[in-house]
Amino acid sequence: MAHRRRSFAALTALLVALASLLGPPASAQEPPRGRISLASQTAWVGDGESFELRVELAGVRRPEALDIVATVHAAVTSRSQFRRTLEGRLLGTELWRSGPSPLPEVGLDAAGTVPFTVPLDPPAGTASPSPSASGPALALEGAGVYPVRVELRRAGTATPIDGFTTYLVRTRDDDAAPLSVAWVQGFASPVALQPDATVALDDGARATLATTAVAVGTSDVPLTLNPRPETLDALAAAAPDILGELAAGLERRQVLAGPYVDVRSAELFAAGLPAVVEAERALGAATVAARLAPPDLDIWVSDGPVDAEVLARSGSVERLVIPEDALVALDRPLTLANPFLVEDADGRRVETAAVDPGLVTHFDQDDPVLGAHHLLADLAVLAYDSPGLERGVVVAPPPSWAPSADFLAAALTALATGPVVRAVTLDGLFEEVPLATEPDGDVLVRALGPDLPLPGSGSLAAADLRRTRADVASAATLLDPTGPTVALLERLALVSAATELTVEEQAAYRAGVGQVIARELDQVGILSEGSFRLTSREAVVPLTLVNDRDTDVDVALALESDKLDFITPSGAAVTGATTMALTLSPGRTPVMVPVEARASGDFPLLITVRSPDGRLEVASTRLTVRSTFPSGVGFLLSAGAGLFLALWWARHWRTARRDRRLVPPPA
Repeated sequence: MAHRRRSFAALTALLVALASLLGPPASAQEPPRGRISLASQTAWVGDGESFELRVELAGVRRPEALDIVATVHAAVTSRSQFRRTLEGRLLGTELWRSGPSPLPEVGLDAAGTVPFTVPLDPPAGTASPSPSASGPALALEGAGVYPVRVELRRAGTATPIDGFTTYLVRTRDDDAAPLSVAWVQGFASPVALQPDATVALDDGARATLATTAVAVGTSDVPLTLNPRPETLDALAAAAPDILGELAAGLERRQVLAGPYVDVRSAELFAAGLPAVVEAERALGAATVAARLAPPDLDIWVSDGPVDAEVLARSGSVERLVIPEDALVALDRPLTLANPFLVEDADGRRVETAAVDPGLVTHFDQDDPVLGAHHLLADLAVLAYDSPGLERGVVVAPPPSWAPSADFLAAALTALATGPVVRAVTLDGLFEEVPLATEPDGDVLVRALGPDLPLPGSGSLAAADLRRTRADVASAATLLDPTGPTVALLERLALVSAATELTVEEQAAYRAGVGQVIARELDQVGILSEGSFRLTSREAVVPLTLVNDRDTDVDVALALESDKLDFITPSGAAVTGATTMALTLSPGRTPVMVPVEARASGDFPLLITVRSPDGRLEVASTRLTVRSTFPSGVGFLLSAGAGLFLALWWARHWRTARRDRRLVPPPA
């Protein structure tokens, strides 16, 4: 038995040794893995030039089991096919291939990326380029957008591990007009002004704003800047360096101005608050002018649907930019790439351009460089749809997009240098690109789509907003209407109507307005209290008002007493109550109130300081007046009593003398 046990142990040890030599079974080996992304590429390629492509690798496991391959396919023939090639489908005929190359044998460049070079055959009659390390020269049929598929594959197979599709854009050889592209760059952060009047701009917001400011400042491509005015105020307070960077890059740029914050204009109009809409626009324009440059006020860029009634009440707007899905859909074989007209509620026609939803999708990609080149290729497809015609489109990043430095650098650089597209401002687009027409030659007039729910969970509390604005207007009559305090109150009130705020957040901003007003009113008061003695019928009641602010305050001093007449400067007597307009300088202000007592005794004098319009109560007190001077009725009663006593005494004296026989009896 022991012998058998020794033999079994020896056999087990031998098997273990063999297993260690042969390695783990295939099923236990880690499968090959890896990710690839686009580092850079040539945006536009002409005859005799080379298409350069650089690929980044990440998370590679078992490189010996991976191949990398790049293929160029035939040009897309329609925009619908282009959309499918983005997903790696309908790529068409393969025209050129590099590899497959085993990953360990692929040479990396100085940046640690995998380079691919695709030389193009030159025009006829010129020498052909030498084949590149990636493969032979590529002969293309002509201008077009050619899908380029780059994949990591299992070694020796066609099984992809990871991959992406980009595009080789072959430029035209003729003098056809390029596609005009109006890039509208937003510049906004979440509302930074807080209900307590502080400014909160978090690190994420600062980073995205700085990215946009640097991209605009370092590129000279014409574009249109559409900033949120509230964001500019926040930067001026919390990050002036970012604001300065943005302002320095505005040469050849068009600057727009929208409302101070995004609001539901249609809802405000319906609630009878057109003044709020007007105030939002006025403050927005003034802020952009003060922080950046005088804005163009005749163009309105909307991120959502536009109500025909609101458009009619925006008389200064002559040009409109809205999303395509805010319009009634068109049935056309090709993508519309021209401005058109829309009608407002009054029948006025407004030049309009739509933001193509297909172009917007390229911004939301994990690989920003690839997304930028997808956008450029999509623009090239539009440019080649109708060669020879003057056409133009609007490119506007979605509001939810977090700006990427790599995306902006790749896209803006290509727009500045490309022969396929031409960067313009919105004014340039409307002025240089003709309006779209119907088949019969008439100008195309499109219908605004049905109202859609706007983003944000807030709901307008019209009555509360109306009261808040009335309080702000009243405070402006009390304080300096052009001073910083009134400006702050106005901003808080307008922010309280922001679309992005919830009901609770809107209420917090309205409460913030009340707290700021209360804080200012607490600095104005009445020092007089206790009692005051009147020793004559006509007297002057001395009062002392105090102003602890650094500036003058206009107030209305209200006085009320049912036993006093108040003497006006003209000498007239006002019975019961009067109001005096005063300007209180910083410090203490004595006020002399001429009065005339109508009764003696103790009675109250109510003193109230209000805003000049009487809406806001600033301070109040109660003064007891003690009048020791008899009134006219009291004097008459006293005189009558004295006369009665005198007559009684005289009669009594005569009667007493008669009784003593000192005078003869009456006849």
